[in-house]
Amino acid sequence: MAQTGFVTRKTRVTLNYLEEKPEVYKLQQVVLPQIDFDTLVAEMANSCGIPAPQTEAVITGALNRIVHYMEIGHAVNLKKFGTFKPAIRTKVSTKLEKLSVENIKQKYVRFIPGKSFRNMLANMGTEEAENLDKVE
Repeated sequence: MAQTGFVTRKTRVTLNYLEEKPEVYKLQQVVLPQIDFDTLVAEMANSCGIPAPQTEAVITGALNRIVHYMEIGHAVNLKKFGTFKPAIRTKVSTKLEKLSVENIKQKYVRFIPGKSFRNMLANMGTEEAENLDKVE
């Protein structure tokens, strides 16, 4: 069976946070292997008809520029692909005087999918893998 997107399996889960600890069943996503950078470069080079070293240089250069602009606080919009934005999560304070950069709890990259990603997710298929947990 050819994979068409999300692969799921049925699993049994015990809800330990509830006093009666009921068992419930749910679909769980099967995590597929990652595509490594070299494979991506080879596939892109093949599909574009450009030698792999040049393809790798272009991808690496683009990623370096994206990181550079985000390091100085800019969001980077890649059209239909989406937008990468540097973002923070902060602690709140009851007093204005106590607010400072020390209130930053986390720095992260926020990705806002563009039209291509939204369409891909809307049209992405699913298939059921063999159940890895015994479900009665």
